[in-house]
Amino acid sequence: MKRMIVSAVLIAALVVGVKAQEIKWGVKAGLNLTTAGKDLKDVMKDGDFDQKTKIGFHIGAFLDWGLTENFYIQPGLYYGNKGVKFENKEDDSYKTKVNLSYLELPILASYRFSLSDNIKWHVNAGPYLAYGIGGKFKYEGEEGDEKEDAFGTGEDEAGLKRFDFGLSFGTGVSFNAIYVGVKYDLGLTNIADKDSWDDTKIKNRNFAVSVGYTF
Repeated sequence: MKRMIVSAVLIAALVVGVKAQEIKWGVKAGLNLTTAGKDLKDVMKDGDFDQKTKIGFHIGAFLDWGLTENFYIQPGLYYGNKGVKFENKEDDSYKTKVNLSYLELPILASYRFSLSDNIKWHVNAGPYLAYGIGGKFKYEGEEGDEKEDAFGTGEDEAGLKRFDFGLSFGTGVSFNAIYVGVKYDLGLTNIADKDSWDDTKIKNRNFAVSVGYTF
């Protein structure tokens, strides 16, 4: 009987909480600054290549699910560009550009500090899942350019895995419905296929600047 009473109280509290929640949706877009992790950087450095940051973008939509006045859950779905660039240390005419396109699903916990009636400071963190929908390795040199598909292990494919998983950390400020913020995506998955890359690890690293609007 005691367990039944406790269970009923918890269910009632949950129902009340669900009714009290605030659910909105919004859109967000911005700039990506990406690399491919320290391990690949060291490997390319030994081959006389320097790793350079690649510039891309992201765009998508999200749900803003208020569980309390200050605590929110924010799942989203985004299209984004990641990758990396390498340049020969002695001759910058030899370059490798890696362009990767992903569909990404972050699920963030967001705590909001009220700075005034209309301004809030956001602190965000949570996991993300991503799936590579396309990508190219482009090799540039004096004898011409060559390309191969980034994902897959077949002929003319660079040996990258499509699935990625990691953690996202960010902060920003909202002015009424407008949000401006930054985040860092720490890829935890080695997206390099072992048969193609031996012991080399390739992990996505991304610093992003975003602007959003909540409806």
